[in-house]
Amino acid sequence: MTIKEFVPPTLIAELAGISRQAVWKACQRGNWRGHSLDVRVVRDKGGNAGKQYLVNSTSLPLELQLRLKPIEMPVQNRPKPIARRGRRDRADKGKKRVVISRQWDALVPFDPITKARIAEDLKQEIQGLLAAGAAWGHVKILARNFLIETTRSWGFRPSDPASFEKACSIPWTLVSEELQYRKVHQFRTNRKAYEDSRPRGRRSTDGMRPMELVVGDVYPIDIHLTRADGSTCTAKLIGFLDWATGRVWCDLIAFDTRGGVNNRDVIEVFAAMVEHPAFGLPEALYIDNGKEYGFATYLDDAMTLAVPGFHGPGRSMRVIKALPYNAPAKPIERWFGDFESRYLSTLPGWIAGNRMNKRQEAIGRTVAPYGTFEDFVPAFFGLLKAYHSVPTGKQSGLKGLSPNTTFQQHVAAGWSAITMNRDEVRAAVARRVERTVIQGAFQIRGRRWSCEELWQYTHDKVLVCEPVYHAPAELLVLDMKGNRLGIATPDVALHPLDHRGAQSTAARAKAHRDAIAEMVSSIPQIDVAARLIALGQAQSDVIPYEPAGKVSFDPSQRPARIVMPKKPLISEERRREQDARIAAQMDLVKKIVG
Repeated sequence: MTIKEFVPPTLIAELAGISRQAVWKACQRGNWRGHSLDVRVVRDKGGNAGKQYLVNSTSLPLELQLRLKPIEMPVQNRPKPIARRGRRDRADKGKKRVVISRQWDALVPFDPITKARIAEDLKQEIQGLLAAGAAWGHVKILARNFLIETTRSWGFRPSDPASFEKACSIPWTLVSEELQYRKVHQFRTNRKAYEDSRPRGRRSTDGMRPMELVVGDVYPIDIHLTRADGSTCTAKLIGFLDWATGRVWCDLIAFDTRGGVNNRDVIEVFAAMVEHPAFGLPEALYIDNGKEYGFATYLDDAMTLAVPGFHGPGRSMRVIKALPYNAPAKPIERWFGDFESRYLSTLPGWIAGNRMNKRQEAIGRTVAPYGTFEDFVPAFFGLLKAYHSVPTGKQSGLKGLSPNTTFQQHVAAGWSAITMNRDEVRAAVARRVERTVIQGAFQIRGRRWSCEELWQYTHDKVLVCEPVYHAPAELLVLDMKGNRLGIATPDVALHPLDHRGAQSTAARAKAHRDAIAEMVSSIPQIDVAARLIALGQAQSDVIPYEPAGKVSFDPSQRPARIVMPKKPLISEERRREQDARIAAQMDLVKKIVG
């Protein structure tokens, strides 16, 4: 090494017989024992945040320079990183050095392979306990017992059972490494929590049209209301959220007694939305699997507007059923929570979302009711109107715009709704049933139904679109191919002296005769008997071969004569025989009478 090279502080400390910290302080000051030091700072492992000092040997005192001359070090173009203080890295760094615990590893005399097998069995036992829902403390106790039994099953007999059981204590690290198996227990027993925590993809409303996807649901309103009898209740909200604009169409319902929302209630709210020009018919309806949405199974075909009897622009609608326990996938669930916390919570009577732990005005006294249901309805829709006009957050799907502003932009771009009369919506929620036509009418729900088209109908069967949840005033009638026949109304029985009965009977008879006459005029006249005779005469006779032989009996060897049946008598012979029998009977009577 030459004197002009840079040396580390550790070497200077060794030559000067002082501590390394003293040399570092001198390097920081830049002078030592009256000599100005030429110090350079390099980056390397260790030191002060990776900072190392190197000192030019020519700036050191002369006595230290003389001590450096006998030391030979390789010349370097740049300073070599200085090894950091402390222990060197272990050769087995990153490898597991403890099988189960230090005490157990030292106590049992098994070979490494046997210990590894026991450790693997213990690991699976811990995983199974966590997957079965065992608590942390129970896992450690049950796993310790398992380790004791397993170790003994491999032939180990401890001299001190107490020390052995203590050595089998389960380290907390073994349990913590397998905590992910709690997800198995959550999946089995708490599916709702699992579905809420599972990975999900993100959805965006960019490019969506109004009413392209509408989400429906039913939600309880957490505000106490007063019934007429003085008892308290809460209302139910039936809502439909337009995903693209954030607008909500909803209605409220309250029950005088215990009850729940049924299909008829949901149909009425849905039909009112479809009839409104700002909403109209959705392109897709995303709903829950609850029984109150059973009506939607009949909308798949009816809402295509291809069902005979409904006419209008061709917009189809798909009904999408949500997966079970999949509330996070429905934005209306988030809307319910946001609307309740930001708007409904400002009203008196709000009891918060936990029905088992309602808000209390004082200890032991719940909040006072808001009022009657009729009082609450205007306040609710006033808050809903405020929601539609308040801008959302910058990170929301509407990007800081209010639902009304977003909808206005779509209207300005040319969007318009396709509406449908609510009576037609009610009629669309119907199932097709087969009925037999008897004398121009059919029976359904204990009533007789008929229409003019059925008077002319010559087939025996029809398909009737029977409303599922409403009492019908009219019924759509289709033929067996699904083609529209007409609208049937109840066939009312009239008084025998009512002239309308005779007129109706005559009209029905005439319509049926006209249908038959039309059928006659459209078909050729055919003589079936003549056709069959001609068919028979056109067939050629079958000519047999000559008989192969003739069978006869020898009269001398036959067992008996064959007596042929007596031929029928002619009429005169029959009359003479009858007269003879009568005369014989009269003679017998005379003899008896005497």
